[in-house]
Amino acid sequence: MFTHLQTHSCYSLLYGVRPVDEMVDAAAARGYGALALTDINNLYGMHDFTEACSRRGVRPVIGVEFRTDDARALVLARDRRGFSRLTRLTSARMREAGFGLSAALAECSDGLVVISDTPALLAGLNGRVEALYAMVTPHSRRAEREARRLGIPLAACGDVSFLSEDDHHVHRVLRAIAARGPLSSMRDEDCAPPGSSLFGPEDADRIFGGIPDAIASTEKIAGMCSFDGSFEGFVFPPAPAGGLVPGEALRCAALRGAERRYGELSESVMERLEYELSIIEGKGFSSYFLSVAGIVARSSLTCGRGSAAASIVAYSLGITNVDPLRHHLYFERFLNPERRDPPDIDVDFAWDERDALIESVFREYGSGHAARVSTMVHFQARSALRETARAYGIPAEEIGAVGRRLTAPRVSGAAPCDGRTWDEIMRVARRITGLPRHLSVHVGGIVLTPGPVDELAPVETANDGSTLLAWDKDGTEKAGLVKIDLLGNRSLAVVRDALLNLRENGVDIDPFTWEPLTDAQTQRLLARGDSIGVFYVESPAMRQLQKKTGRGDFEHLVIHSSIIRPAANRFIAEYVRRLKGKEYAPLHPRLDRILAETYGIMCYQEDVSKVAVALAGFSDADADGLRKILTKKNREERLAAYRERFYEGALQGGVEAAVIDEIWSMIRSFGGYSFCKAHSASYAMVSFQSAYLKAHHPAEFMAAVISNGGGYYSSGAYISEARRMGLSVLAPDVNESSLRYRGRGREIRVGLMAVAGLSSPTLCAVLETRERTGPFGSPEDFVARVAPGEGDIVALAGAGAFDGLFCGERRGIQLRTLLRLLAERGDARSPGDTPALFAPEAPRRTLCRRAALSMEDLHVEFRRLGFLCGHHPLELWRDALTGLSRAMGRDLPGLVGKRVRLAGWPVTRKEILTARGDAMEFVSFEDETAIYETVLFPDEYRAYSRVLDELRPYVIEGTVEEDQGATSLTVKSIRPLPGVKVPAPARREPGPWDTARYRSPFGGG
Repeated sequence: MFTHLQTHSCYSLLYGVRPVDEMVDAAAARGYGALALTDINNLYGMHDFTEACSRRGVRPVIGVEFRTDDARALVLARDRRGFSRLTRLTSARMREAGFGLSAALAECSDGLVVISDTPALLAGLNGRVEALYAMVTPHSRRAEREARRLGIPLAACGDVSFLSEDDHHVHRVLRAIAARGPLSSMRDEDCAPPGSSLFGPEDADRIFGGIPDAIASTEKIAGMCSFDGSFEGFVFPPAPAGGLVPGEALRCAALRGAERRYGELSESVMERLEYELSIIEGKGFSSYFLSVAGIVARSSLTCGRGSAAASIVAYSLGITNVDPLRHHLYFERFLNPERRDPPDIDVDFAWDERDALIESVFREYGSGHAARVSTMVHFQARSALRETARAYGIPAEEIGAVGRRLTAPRVSGAAPCDGRTWDEIMRVARRITGLPRHLSVHVGGIVLTPGPVDELAPVETANDGSTLLAWDKDGTEKAGLVKIDLLGNRSLAVVRDALLNLRENGVDIDPFTWEPLTDAQTQRLLARGDSIGVFYVESPAMRQLQKKTGRGDFEHLVIHSSIIRPAANRFIAEYVRRLKGKEYAPLHPRLDRILAETYGIMCYQEDVSKVAVALAGFSDADADGLRKILTKKNREERLAAYRERFYEGALQGGVEAAVIDEIWSMIRSFGGYSFCKAHSASYAMVSFQSAYLKAHHPAEFMAAVISNGGGYYSSGAYISEARRMGLSVLAPDVNESSLRYRGRGREIRVGLMAVAGLSSPTLCAVLETRERTGPFGSPEDFVARVAPGEGDIVALAGAGAFDGLFCGERRGIQLRTLLRLLAERGDARSPGDTPALFAPEAPRRTLCRRAALSMEDLHVEFRRLGFLCGHHPLELWRDALTGLSRAMGRDLPGLVGKRVRLAGWPVTRKEILTARGDAMEFVSFEDETAIYETVLFPDEYRAYSRVLDELRPYVIEGTVEEDQGATSLTVKSIRPLPGVKVPAPARREPGPWDTARYRSPFGGG
């Protein structure tokens, strides 16, 4: 039977129009028993292709269509060796500027079939490539004459890109997007021929009439290609140097680490260590654990997370920081004898250390044995509409206006745009939404290989020059490559910087012996939801859950970190009721022990696996497969098969149908976004460290939060929180401020990094000059030694950074004086170039009272900093507030059931859809006393949501509601607080504070 050896899917980027599974489905429906996927210059779709072929009973043929400026060739893998040749060729094509197809194929063609319709290429490869064929297609037989002359056999190829007539037009739009030009400029040679559709096997004789030998060659080639894209075993990092084999080296390291963690090793510790080591060694993971441990040892503060945190071996090696025995973590979620796919270890590092860390790993292993994992970026609705309209020649202004009208989430039932052109644009945009657009770098995934990585997988070059796998994390896993995730975490940098700040202040906390979990003050802080700035538990939803439960112990925080997922909302209320004493019966007696610690509610990913084993008789491997499929985007078809098996197994075990329905509903709540217990425990540990610092060392902690860019909220919100905690926020000061915010006692000093409009050269000059020759004694001294620009003077004066030098002068007078001094000096020098040897002696500084700030001063300070140091932003509307009768945010718990009016500054907002598909919104506001939560139900959302788009205070009216101990305001009306509009905060110039706040110990960038 004829086989299509030339097929393009949507992974022929900005060329193909159909997803891989649609191409395979169409081929199977037409009766084909085999199909080749030959996307242009890449293997992006290979794993999707083999999976789709397996589902439809089609035998896959793996290949690439190589295209250069002057040649084209299909290259198919005959066997595993040929596939390695194919990955090397694909890597060279994508990485080498001078790639020559003829030379590359002549040098590297073992295990490959080469089919080309380029006469010169055929002539150059004749006699040098064992399996060489000349391509003929329904649209071209240009190679036939040369092939006959050289004695090269013909092969009939379908040149398939489409499944329907409409596909060609969508293809032309994609080609126009690729060319960044209008559709009208597309030439025929830039596009596939209109008839490049999948035809049935019965049509082959008609299409290739007169050349039956070409059809016979196609059948022969399909039979030659036996590699089906499957991989056996795992590919681990090279074993570390040393005299011991990896298994022995891991055992020794684990025992040494366990003694550091536990002291004398108990029977239970040894039993768990031996159990894990036997599985790790049996599955060949010893070198992987050793490699990860070596990477983690490079940093002083990390958070090993994910399912690996359930491993006592990982805990002993210092990869993770939560004791899996103490917290009953389920190792089999990470690794078990039946698991077929490779698990990976995820480790968080401080966000500003991560890039340099990865560079150090690449230097150690070499770029030929290390690669970043990629991720595929797809067209989203907005980008598809924008780029399609641009291809139709629509002006940018019209595209923006129409795009906002059609896709704004707050517009309900928007009418379609007039005009047939826009109807056509929207139709095509819907067709390309979801198609792959380009390759990008995965946030932290890397692989380390003992042999050249391009013999195992295709690689490209990322924008930063690093080696990039041409497969995403799923494809990497399917190829047996074991990934390590090295991720960035801002809160680790917060903890690190707070500890460093404390050390400067004479307080030394050792992060390795630190035990915050049992600290009563920390537990009380968490129990009352006082967790703004605290890692992972500062969102409004999480703070409300903490208030509802009133629990701040580690065990309950682990539960809350996992159950907070959106799909579990309907189970959260029941969880809180059970926590507070509501009696309940387990869904089934067999689940009583499994779900006892979470009050009979499935909370963690491994609960899915445990329930499937206990209730439906699943094996560990099948149960893990169910757990894993729930996290996939396109899961419905495969999930239906699991559901059938689950119901069948549970019914056979005597479980009632209604109980199975309820349990399956709980299982479905894990779709997309959920945690395993080990991951939640790892995050909860960082949460406790953060909460401990907030409870005991608030100034140093809040300074570190703001310096690292905050978390859920803006810098202004954290400044307000600091003031509510009783801390004094001191304005930036040219003598007292560091680059970053610093805390001491009950004070936070704003760092110079906060000043919008301050240039990087002047900021560096201030810090370096002050360190080199001492503090500035007068305005004249500052101008003489720093030589700032005029814009720098304006920025620093507006932020109050000269108040200490001017002894009570108003800021307007300060600015005029400094500008006069600057003008008198002229532009003779660059900032900071006064040699230290000849620096003028600094005049003696005198301490003096600072002047009271006028309303104009406050407006300028807000523009320069984005907040006010000594006041809440509502102070800018002091006159409007004076006559307003209002309640205060801190008093809401005592006003439940009452209609109230408040003033509020918007802090954060979150839009959601109701079960009926209507939009509503949760908005957090703050006043001088508290942050408070409000709810805009659909009617109020439609009426008032747009009012909130402006940065200013509002008057909010509504009814105070109480839900299981948490208070919120159900909004009835919102209006802007009258008063002069405050200019938006100025944009801060990018500078060294954005990328080099912390000097990484790993070297590199």
